[in-house]
Amino acid sequence: MKGLLTGLALLPCLCPKAQAQIHSIDPTPRFMLKPPVRLTLLTAPAEPRGPRPFSLAQAAPTRDEAAVLLGVARQTMQFSQQRESGARAPLPLAGHLSRTRVRTIRIEGLLPVDDRASFRLGWSGAKYSNRNANVTAAYSNANLRAKDWLQPHAALHWTATKNLWLRAAYDESLRAYADVSMSGPLGLRREDFRQLQDRLRPERHRRMTIGAGWSAAPGFRVALDVYRGRLDDRLTFAEGSALPVNHGSARLLGGMMTAAHQVAPSIGWSLRYSHARVEQLDGDVAQERRLAGEGYWQVGAWRASLSAAHTSAAALIDPGAASDRAIRLSAAVSFQPPSLPGLAVGLRITDPDRLASSAFLAPDAPLGLRAQDQARGFLLSASLLW
Repeated sequence: MKGLLTGLALLPCLCPKAQAQIHSIDPTPRFMLKPPVRLTLLTAPAEPRGPRPFSLAQAAPTRDEAAVLLGVARQTMQFSQQRESGARAPLPLAGHLSRTRVRTIRIEGLLPVDDRASFRLGWSGAKYSNRNANVTAAYSNANLRAKDWLQPHAALHWTATKNLWLRAAYDESLRAYADVSMSGPLGLRREDFRQLQDRLRPERHRRMTIGAGWSAAPGFRVALDVYRGRLDDRLTFAEGSALPVNHGSARLLGGMMTAAHQVAPSIGWSLRYSHARVEQLDGDVAQERRLAGEGYWQVGAWRASLSAAHTSAAALIDPGAASDRAIRLSAAVSFQPPSLPGLAVGLRITDPDRLASSAFLAPDAPLGLRAQDQARGFLLSASLLW
């Protein structure tokens, strides 16, 4: 018995300790068959602090890899007669609810051809829905709608030299009425609203543009663009009215020259002249001209701009509805406190012209056409981004 106990006591000394074996695996690949394809999803660029003399669509892309730009927007504007007046109205206005809803989508791809050339290709779509747009037809079909989900866009950018670039682009776009208010179609009689509903059509653009830009000196740039296309169903508003009206179609051929100079980091100016030949489909021909100058200034959190434009008579508009003002002034002042980078307070005075060529060259209006966008305005705004 004593020997057995002694053997058990010596057993741990005779047996070796158990050892755990850890095998590390290197996850790093030791070879690669081909370079990876880089596909980047881009977000919309932030707005610059100062006004840009040139459009973003005219600038050559700055990325070297293939990229995809995706943008989706939705906005709903609602008008309640009871809420607007503050008291319950008699029938049939009581409880009337009008609503405007806009849905847009834009997909664009950037494909580099070589070190100096790149190709942009994409499409956009939009749907505009004005529901219960007339109070006298609240219980029937009182909608004004328009949609187009296939509007192609294509552009080729080529950097010839360090200071010279060329561009060719093709664009299609649609602009439709999207506004709910106490005037316009909302207050028409039923017969008049039915006539408006039958003849109102969205405005469509088809445009081909060829342009060139040259940096003559540091801070000084010159650009020339020549365009040709067709504008169908010109949509505008009479002076002082909120009622949308179509004013025919036309073919446009014109050009635009732009010069911009950054005098100092906080001061700059730009000068732009455009001339267009408007051939209406009914046989009439008109000439539109516009000369505009703009200066901007920025110091710290303050930004300011002032622009003046001299325009000729507008085409594709009723002679009695066109304004005889040839000089139009616009100004803007904004402030961004350094302590709150996301807060911006601005004051703006607008006076847009009624030229068909200006609407033809303007960027897309994803939120639709509204009467206040074509009238003189005084706007005080505040925005806060978290």
